[in-house]
This record gives sequence, C-alpha cells and structure tokens, in this order.
Amino acid sequence: MATKNLPGSLGAGPAANATAAGLTGSNVDLISNTKSYADLIGGDANSDLRSRLWSELVSRDAREKNVFAKFIGGEGSGKPITEKRDLSAGGSDKVTFTTVAPIRGQGVRGEEILKNATDTLDFGTFSIEVDLVRHAVSWTQVLKLMRFTGKTIDQLSAEVMSEWMSRTEQDQIQYALRQICTSKGTSNTISGYGTGTAGDLKYVDGLSTDIIQEAKQALIANGGEPMNTGGDENQEIPGYLFFAPDACLRPLRSDPDYLEAITQADARGADNKLFSGSYAKWDNNIIANHNVLIDTARGRQGSPLLPTYYAFEANADVTAVNFNTPGQGPIGGTDGDYVANFRGVSIRIPGGGGVDLVNDSGTHYILGVDTDGTVALYSYSSQSTSESLVLTREDETGKLSGNVKSGDAFNAGALFVQANALGTPIGYALAMGKDAMYYAKGKIYGEQIFHYDDFANSGNEAHLSAVGVQSVYGMGARKDTRGRIPSVQLVEVVRQVPGLSLTQA
Repeated sequence: MATKNLPGSLGAGPAANATAAGLTGSNVDLISNTKSYADLIGGDANSDLRSRLWSELVSRDAREKNVFAKFIGGEGSGKPITEKRDLSAGGSDKVTFTTVAPIRGQGVRGEEILKNATDTLDFGTFSIEVDLVRHAVSWTQVLKLMRFTGKTIDQLSAEVMSEWMSRTEQDQIQYALRQICTSKGTSNTISGYGTGTAGDLKYVDGLSTDIIQEAKQALIANGGEPMNTGGDENQEIPGYLFFAPDACLRPLRSDPDYLEAITQADARGADNKLFSGSYAKWDNNIIANHNVLIDTARGRQGSPLLPTYYAFEANADVTAVNFNTPGQGPIGGTDGDYVANFRGVSIRIPGGGGVDLVNDSGTHYILGVDTDGTVALYSYSSQSTSESLVLTREDETGKLSGNVKSGDAFNAGALFVQANALGTPIGYALAMGKDAMYYAKGKIYGEQIFHYDDFANSGNEAHLSAVGVQSVYGMGARKDTRGRIPSVQLVEVVRQVPGLSLTQA
C-alpha cells in the first residue's frame, strides 16, 4: 500500500485528525492493523478497517433500503421520524427528548405590573429506552468453497444482514406505531366508516380522498404539527404524510375526485401519475406507497400494515392444532417468525416501545384465499409467539357467499391475510406529521460481530463461521406536554388481493 508523508506542521489538519482517531506517526495508514491492501481483501478477520467498512456498508445499505428512509431526520428536521444518537447510551439506558408547550395568556396593559403575571415554560421530557439487538448468519467451509454466486462470503453476509436490518427497522416502526395508536382508541385510530354492520368495512369500501382528508383533520385536532406548508401568499396549507401499502392505496385510483384531479391537472403524456404509477399529493398531503413483496424468506411476509402469510406448501387442514401430522397444521411453521405481522401477535421492540405500546388481546380474523379463488374465514386468539397461528373456522353465513371453500385444505400458493369479522381483507395506513416518532440510537449501531467454531485449517479458517451485527436502539411515539400522541393516526383500510372476487352479504 502506498503511503504519503504528512509534514508535522499540518497542525489541526489530516495528521491531527488521524491522531485524534487513535492513529500516530508521520506515515499515516487508515488503520494500524491493516498493513497492506492484500491484508484487507485477503479475508484477514483481524483487520479493523475491513470490519469497519463492512459495518458502514451494512448500516448505510440498510437505511437506504428502509421504506421510511426519506422520512427519517435529525432533531429539527421536521421529518415524521426524528432520530437522535446518544454515544454514551448502552443497553437498557434511556435517550431523552425534550418538548416545550406554547404559552397563552392576555399579557398586561398600561401601568399594570408584569412580574406577577408572567407565564412559565412548560417543559416535557420524553425518554426512549434503548436495548441491544443482535442477529447473525452462519456458514460452513463447504458453502464457502462453493461460491456459487460469484460473490465472497463477506459480500453475501453484508447483503443479507443489511436486508435484515432494514426490514427489521421498518417493521418495528410500523408495529410500534400501529400498536400505540390502537391502544389510544379513537384518539389515534380511524375506523368504522364502512357500509357493513356497525360501520365494518366491506370489500367495496376502498380508500377515498375523504378518508385522507379526515386523517389530516384528526392530526390537526390532536395537535399534530405539519411536515410542511404550501399554499400561496395569502394562506398556508399544512401538509402531512399519508403512508400505506400499495395494496391499500390502489382503490384511490378509482375514486372519482382523485381520478379527475389526475386526469385534468396532472402532466400530460408518460409522466402522468396514471402511467408512472406514483401518487399525487392530495390536500397538500404526501401520499407514499409501500410495495410489499413476497420473497422466499423463512419467516414473516407482508408488513405490520399489511399482515400476510404465503403458503409455500399445501396444507391438508389449516385448523389442525399442531404439526404432528405431516402436510397439515397451523399456518406458519417452527423455524421462523411467520405470523409476526398479524394483529394479536406480540413481538419484542427494543426498549419496549414506550409505555403506550400495548399488545393486542381478544379475537382476530384471517381470510384464506386459495389458488382456485375459493375463500374461508378463520379466527384466532392473541398470543405471544410468532411462529404459527391455530385457526378456527368461522361460519360465513351472512358474511360471505358464492366462492366459500368447502373444507379447510389449501393448495401451495394460497394467501392468508388479515381480515375483519365480515371477512373483508384489511390493512392499515399511517397519517403522520412532524416528529411522530422518536428513534434513539446508542453507542453502537450496525457493529460487526463474529463467531467461530470447530477445527480450523492452516489459514485459521474455522469449519463453522458466523458473522452478524449488533446495535443499540429504541423507539416510541412522541408525547406532548399533555400526554397526547399528537402526530400520528392509524387508519384501517380495505386491502386489495390480486384476483380476489368477494361476494358479501
């Protein structure tokens, strides 16, 4: 590796910076443990630079993959998710955020004495507890020797760990906000606006511009500050974020008001929102869609706003209470968190998510959609495990008709989605303003960790190797000085399922 001679008269320049970072000497290498480029790329696990580069790559890549990446910013950024890092915070420590209430009063007039009529600063402190989170991927020498993708183990491990970090971060944000809003009831939840019994949503009650406007008004009424303002020189129009899975936003494209606005007011040609697939602002609200893909992971699919289970194998009886009989059993499995995104399933949020995060209780519903178009409605009880769900068949009479399944066997490729008591597939949207959530980081984030086991070869490579990441972080919805959750609303919405034809009473 080539080195550069740095004169000692540089003062506070690069040499001083290198010394501050723990590096000394006039010939400055990046990290003293790395003596050559060959050491760096040759798989030397002791290279501090290699480890730091891996950690930086994983952390940055994970944030870029996070669907909320554009909506996360530092304190004062005005973004819905406010991030703060406390380098002294370790596991089970707390990172403190401060809020200040506005003041009111009439003031004094003329010669009246002011000192007896002053107002006071009303501070509110809000603490987010952080915790240590770790995960890793392991392999044996056999896999390392195959190299069937043309990539090194370092590259492969960085890819899978960054995907895990991003998916975990965005799912935990959605889960925390979903549960916090539902625990607050009607103060932070919009539901019951459908045409079914007691306002339950039917499959025809898709998202409309009226609901987006109602969510905005609910934020304003609850004290949620806007992300941005628009309008003209005569007025300001507050703007918020309306975030939802694309499967929940699709009906918006059929809403007459929205469709006419895009047709008449949007750009002509290929850039029109109808052709580009993006969503136009409505009432100065940013509409952000999340395209939720079904991948091949052994674990949860969908998201907390779009709970989904995809059956990769046929199931002869989804109402079976265990996996004792091959080919049948509860939806899910024993080797992953397959049902973690469904309502009523408790997952662990680092730091607990704050006192307002309450796990669901009671009965919840799932609609099974088979590959032949038949459907069945099931119920299940809340639970603390995320591997599988034991389902009970519901009587669909007066709820569903036409293509109701006979029996409880499903083909490979069947889809199980969150539903309401009528059998309507449902998802959730988040309407958010400024500082809806606080996201606290501790002293380590995305740090690379290692584990080796079994005999090693002459190159000191163990037969069993593992690499992973560890981070200290936590999250929670912001509370104002009155104890409200002002800047987020959860909206229950109809979810579109590809190819589903649903006849409801």
